[in-house]
Amino acid sequence: MNRKDHPITRFLTLGFILLALAIVLRAENASDEQPLTPYETALLNYKSGHYDAARAAIDQAEKANPGDLPTEILKARILTELGDFAGGEQVLRPLLTPNGSPEVQLALGDLLLRKRDFSGAAKFYGFVLSAKPNDPDITLKLIYTKIGVSNLVEAEQYASHLMPLNPKNPYDDHASYYFAKAAIAQATGKTQEAEDDIQTARTIYGITVTNRYLKTYLEVFASSEKTSTSDITPTIKSVPAPSKP
Repeated sequence: MNRKDHPITRFLTLGFILLALAIVLRAENASDEQPLTPYETALLNYKSGHYDAARAAIDQAEKANPGDLPTEILKARILTELGDFAGGEQVLRPLLTPNGSPEVQLALGDLLLRKRDFSGAAKFYGFVLSAKPNDPDITLKLIYTKIGVSNLVEAEQYASHLMPLNPKNPYDDHASYYFAKAAIAQATGKTQEAEDDIQTARTIYGITVTNRYLKTYLEVFASSEKTSTSDITPTIKSVPAPSKP
């Protein structure tokens, strides 16, 4: 009998093939389990609300890859969450260039909105909207800025561009429409109507999406001289504490 045809030889050959496959699979699994980069660690901590840990990681990412635009934008967003608005602006403003990234303008708009500089935020949201026409989330933020400066006429004009849920495409995210309605209702003293609009969004989109929108909504109205935090306490109590997306 040819040695190659011997059952033991065939068995050993199969064994070597299986061993080789096992080594390849182990290598692939090992590559899948590579440790996160400092940027990825910072992003993970930022999204989970661990901002101090995110700050430490983003500093490492910045040293590893100086001048990287996504790193700088994430750093500014982390500083914004930590309340270091001056530090965030110091990062973002040098990145503003003609025909530059809308993400820089968006991050700066979000920072200024948190800082209660509604006019400044509106300026940068306007730039972003020109680059992303009809973006519902940017439109919603512009509505917040107009409410912040008591310009309800323009707030309602922007709100008229938002559309409710389309039954033919139920997976579209139109939560911005319901929060725009709630914001205008809240600004005009119709607290119950505002809560009803938010409840509608919660029913359609669930808690996770609602919390993402509710965080900014509450920050805007908690800062309003016309609306005290107690006015929106029922809404706060009816939804678990929001986490940053």
